[in-house]
Amino acid sequence: MKLLMLKLLMIITLLSTNLFADKKIDDDILQYEKKKIASILKRQNIELNNVSIVLKKDLQQNGWYGYVFNLTFTVNGKQLNQKDTLFTNGKLISPELINIKTKQSFKDILYPTLTKKFFNKENLIAGNPNAKHSLVVFSDPLCPICVDEIPTIIKNIRNNPNNIALYYYSLPLQMHPTAQTLAKASMIAKNMGIKNVEYTLYNTNFGTLYDAYKVKDDQVALDHFNKVFKTNITTDQINDNKLDERLQKEIKFSEEAFVNGTPTLFFDGEIDRTRSKYEKYLK
Repeated sequence: MKLLMLKLLMIITLLSTNLFADKKIDDDILQYEKKKIASILKRQNIELNNVSIVLKKDLQQNGWYGYVFNLTFTVNGKQLNQKDTLFTNGKLISPELINIKTKQSFKDILYPTLTKKFFNKENLIAGNPNAKHSLVVFSDPLCPICVDEIPTIIKNIRNNPNNIALYYYSLPLQMHPTAQTLAKASMIAKNMGIKNVEYTLYNTNFGTLYDAYKVKDDQVALDHFNKVFKTNITTDQINDNKLDERLQKEIKFSEEAFVNGTPTLFFDGEIDRTRSKYEKYLK
């Protein structure tokens, strides 16, 4: 019994020591980042408001960790936010870390691991929610790459419903003025009981029906949507506050996942830059 208590005490002491060391490293790298950014912004006459650590990730590379910082600063009276990254092994700090074998920058994997809230049944569009594997997609209905890839992804997972659960989040990009209209119209169509909305939306390729970069008239996009889906959705329905809140919630999810481009895929909660890891589990 005494031996067991001694072992437990040693483990607790070791854990406490490690936690203290980790906190000191976190504090040191945070102070380094603050000084670095403050020095850069001072030369540009920009006011730095705050620097905080929003992600710390074990890179599984001999004690190296990646840090993502959120920077808040004021430019011409306007508050802006930006992210920055650093790497440390507790002794050295580097602005970049590259795998010498794969030539891949570890910046490419500095994304949070998705938590349970991202696997929302409301966003499940294919597969089984109890499947062993998950695929989360952030996509813009007018993004050319999305149009090429999303229909195939949906089709593949529908053909393998027991292996992978597919969750879809809308991320309309500002470069496509009517993308939000199509995203909200899709939500209305699903509420109406229309099936396979996302597949039809991307498979149609609305960017071939009108100029996705220049057209700003929501009615143009809505007319094409109604024709394709045989609906009669109005602009009043599109401009509903509750619908806006739902879309903003999905956009907020993308921000929490550090997503700023489309399509972005997370396989089993981790960023997948290849956008193909799920294919290994297709029959």
